[in-house]
Amino acid sequence: MSGVVYVGVAVIDGNGIDKSGLGGALLEDGKSHQNGLNGFGSGLAYAGNGNFYALADRGPNKVVYSGGAAVDNTTSYDNRFQQFHINLTPVGSPDINGKYSSYQVNTQNTGTVLLKNSSDQQYQGISSGSPVGTGNPRLDSEGIVVAPDHSVWISDEYGPYILHFDAQGHQIGSLTLPQGFQIANPGATGAFETANNTFGRVNNRGMEGLAITPDGKHLVGMMQSSLIQDGGLTGVNTRIIVYDLTDPLAAPKQFDYRLDNTSNVVSDILAINDHQFLVGERNSASGAQGVKLLYEIDLNQANAPTDLAGTVYSGTNASNGMPATAIPNGVTPLDKHLFANIGDLLRQANPFSSVNGKGDLPDKIEGYAWGPDLADGRHLLLATNDNDYAQSQISGYPNYFFAFAVDPSDVPGFQPAVFVPEPGSLTIGVVGCLSLLVLGFRAQRRSSAS
Repeated sequence: MSGVVYVGVAVIDGNGIDKSGLGGALLEDGKSHQNGLNGFGSGLAYAGNGNFYALADRGPNKVVYSGGAAVDNTTSYDNRFQQFHINLTPVGSPDINGKYSSYQVNTQNTGTVLLKNSSDQQYQGISSGSPVGTGNPRLDSEGIVVAPDHSVWISDEYGPYILHFDAQGHQIGSLTLPQGFQIANPGATGAFETANNTFGRVNNRGMEGLAITPDGKHLVGMMQSSLIQDGGLTGVNTRIIVYDLTDPLAAPKQFDYRLDNTSNVVSDILAINDHQFLVGERNSASGAQGVKLLYEIDLNQANAPTDLAGTVYSGTNASNGMPATAIPNGVTPLDKHLFANIGDLLRQANPFSSVNGKGDLPDKIEGYAWGPDLADGRHLLLATNDNDYAQSQISGYPNYFFAFAVDPSDVPGFQPAVFVPEPGSLTIGVVGCLSLLVLGFRAQRRSSAS
């Protein structure tokens, strides 16, 4: 859309130290430090008052190390999200329409929150963790949103799971995934999981995206690609699930989102309002070959999308999935419309930091979030990348926060997130009571991850 423009960038050096207090001990790969401030672009969420939560995934796994083959070279990385305060200040003077062409993106890492299960055990990214082995519970965190009461929902690829945490990172609940999403035989290597499962998520392609509607009433999860029974790596039909948090025990609805091709995957989903969303779709290439797109979808589209949960394509087992590429009779998928070509916008702006010969469009632009409106009245859209823990690969290769201005006319139904007052206030309000209702059901919705 013509109303989406690049306006600025913040570059976070990949050799930084976070605020976890864990110290700089090396992980099993012999190169990555436990307290590195990097790898945090898998998910991004706005938390109010200029604060953002940037989610790290399961940790470093790009370095081949002795004994690493048994765990796909994953490490005992402590799962976490980084807290940033981000504000943008205009640069120069506005044009005749009152718009600024660029902004300075100011960032400060204000904290690091470690993620622990309901028994106060630290989640870790190593693939041999519980329930596969006897170590710490394993987690491959990919999507993050902040609820109106400041609690945090996180989606995962290992299960997949959708877990609920308080603002301090302690798990307080979870949501049950529909039958057919989780694999029956999890293992410590992708090769084992691929050979021993006929339905469920594809190895390393679980619940990539997570969105919450601005009113906090609905949580929307999105698989990175097709389930095994929907064609797996040869499929383009991927599933969106929609939970009604006012009725936490109700089964979620399932809708079909069609990827452009089998090279693309979902990177994130972001709510515009209670029925319209932006979906990040990308390939795995960087530079000139990188495809990084934002599509708009509407759950209230004119031709109502089919709830797959009530059809013969419910996907509960190996025999009732969707066709890999076709749209079967009786199924209406979600329509999608190009909202912004993020890759092209960034290539045109060329804001990349050249580090050891690598200074182009990142391959993994994965996290998207709205922020406070800009000084000229346009909406702020932030995107961030997963730099795959640069310490272990290209020393110093950064995480970025890319800033885009979105004209309000391009999102006429836009609704900003609403947060209740911080703990300590006497005012809770309706949205706060809604969050408390969800917490009241948490024991009945716990998954094996907790």
